[in-house]
Amino acid sequence: MLERVESELREATTLGHSVAALLRSLRADMDRTLQGSTEAVEEAFDCEALVQTEALLGERVTGGVVQAWSRVQKKLQQFISREGLSSSAVGTDQEKLLAQLEAELEQNKQLVRMQQELLEDSVHPLLPPALADSYYLEEWERLQLKWAEFEDQRRSFQRERQAFTDAAIRLGRERCQFEQKKASLLRQQFLCHSPCVQQRRESSTMSIAPWSEQTPVGTPSTPELFSALRLSPGPRSPGTPSCSHCGERSAHRVLGAPGDLNWSF
Repeated sequence: MLERVESELREATTLGHSVAALLRSLRADMDRTLQGSTEAVEEAFDCEALVQTEALLGERVTGGVVQAWSRVQKKLQQFISREGLSSSAVGTDQEKLLAQLEAELEQNKQLVRMQQELLEDSVHPLLPPALADSYYLEEWERLQLKWAEFEDQRRSFQRERQAFTDAAIRLGRERCQFEQKKASLLRQQFLCHSPCVQQRRESSTMSIAPWSEQTPVGTPSTPELFSALRLSPGPRSPGTPSCSHCGERSAHRVLGAPGDLNWSF
């Protein structure tokens, strides 16, 4: 039903354009005729194009306006070509004819206007309530489909935006870690190639080297221990052990407590 109405609407629109073009051509022809020159009348008399257009549209639409205008042109040509009339009579007859032509032209315009209104009313009838409801329902369903499609596109866009945001955050973190590793590597390279570090290493090597060349420390003898402890050997008794044994015991005692020794020598 809707397709049929739309096709009728298109046909009516095309027909309206054709009628408007016919009216413009007819008015231009009338303007040329009303100029009063014989040449213009003779040129306007050749209205085969208007007749063909009226035949295509049909007299039901145009109301025979072109044919009526053709008859008016013929009468006007006969009136102009009539000989033996005085200038005053010709002028009076021309004025009468022009007035008659203007009246007929106005009537034809009103007739065409009425026919056009009737045609538009027949093409655009009022839809019945049931058909109007079905039309609105169809529009509502189409709107719902469009809205669902729009929601799908919006959700897809949100997912893509979230994925892009996560990728940007991950890329920023990786870049920060890379910058930290790069700074650490540059700091290590700078410290390794720094002249201060090289001099410190050389000085530490030189300070350790002389101690490595010294001989290992041995156990001091008894006289050395006595001299270090500032002790004097006591008198020997028959029951006492020899000084060597005392020295050894004292040496062992001294070696057992190295914190009490004074190695100032």
